[in-house]
Amino acid sequence: MVGLLAFGSGAVVQLRGNPAGNPTKTSPSVSTAPVPSPSTRPTPASHAGAPGPRIGAALVYDPENKGLILFGGSHNEAMPAGVMGVATADTWLWNGASWRQLEVPGPSARSEAMIAYDSARHVIVLFGGAGADPSGSATLFDDTWTWDGSQWTQMTPVHSPDARYRAAMTFDQERGLAVLFGGEGQTATYTDTWTWDGQDWTLLHPATSPTTRHLASMAYDAGRANIVLFGGSTPGVRLNDTWTWDGATWTRRTATTPASGWSYLTYDARSKEVVAYVYYGLDNHPAAEYTMGWDGTKWTNRSTSHDPSPRAQIALAFDEATGQVLLYGGVFDQPQPFDETWVWDGKTWSLWEAAAGA
Repeated sequence: MVGLLAFGSGAVVQLRGNPAGNPTKTSPSVSTAPVPSPSTRPTPASHAGAPGPRIGAALVYDPENKGLILFGGSHNEAMPAGVMGVATADTWLWNGASWRQLEVPGPSARSEAMIAYDSARHVIVLFGGAGADPSGSATLFDDTWTWDGSQWTQMTPVHSPDARYRAAMTFDQERGLAVLFGGEGQTATYTDTWTWDGQDWTLLHPATSPTTRHLASMAYDAGRANIVLFGGSTPGVRLNDTWTWDGATWTRRTATTPASGWSYLTYDARSKEVVAYVYYGLDNHPAAEYTMGWDGTKWTNRSTSHDPSPRAQIALAFDEATGQVLLYGGVFDQPQPFDETWVWDGKTWSLWEAAAGA
């Protein structure tokens, strides 16, 4: 299927894949259909003081502001050619209790960029995504930006990964490098591994590597000093494999998993495990979601009846100030993406808007 994104100029961006709703048909021999989520809540109206309905936003903890920074993403707007996804270029701060938009210039409007916090240089690193060039034509980006807590700065590396979106990226605290894997280009899906040292990107050539994929996610596992990658998809297949990166090569882990599909990972410093929200969709089965925890050896299914309903292309990050995981946005089968802020306390999810009375 084909995803359509439009931008402020009115240009329509035509991209491979399906950016909303159910994924394309999968192979049952690779992905086992899970039990669908019991949640059937309707999509809420937009909440004042929040980033608004969106998919593909970039979200990461910013120690300089003691909160989470959210950038970009896209929402739907009615246009002459039909309902299209419109990308944004706004920056928001979550302070543990509320959202506030930061009126700062920065990267151009885009969705599904990759983001990580560089603890060695005390900046957030953002790479790529899907958007439009200055003329309004559809494009994928290969630019690198940093956020120092108050402003965005475009970097000028000598080398860069090919333009892409839907890749996985995190920061390797043990080795002081951001690591990027895979993702989707205009005509290709990647299986390359890159590192960012604060000045330039380096293409690595590990002895082993995960297979080509997009819509997978990575997180640095501080308890085990390695990077964990899980799931994602290739054309026609939802994946459920687990890989770890030790700075030199990838190792496939033999752990079984309760879910397969598009993954969103973050490290929960309080529970000392990697938390994953996994979206699963298959033409012949209801969509489902899972919340899972990785302890370095195995995945544990932590899903409950209070989980967010199934949704794709969410933003997920750990809030070090509050000790909670935050989930924002996403989309399923509805006119607009979700405008919801969920928090995970290590045992259960709760909907922030409902608790705050927004």
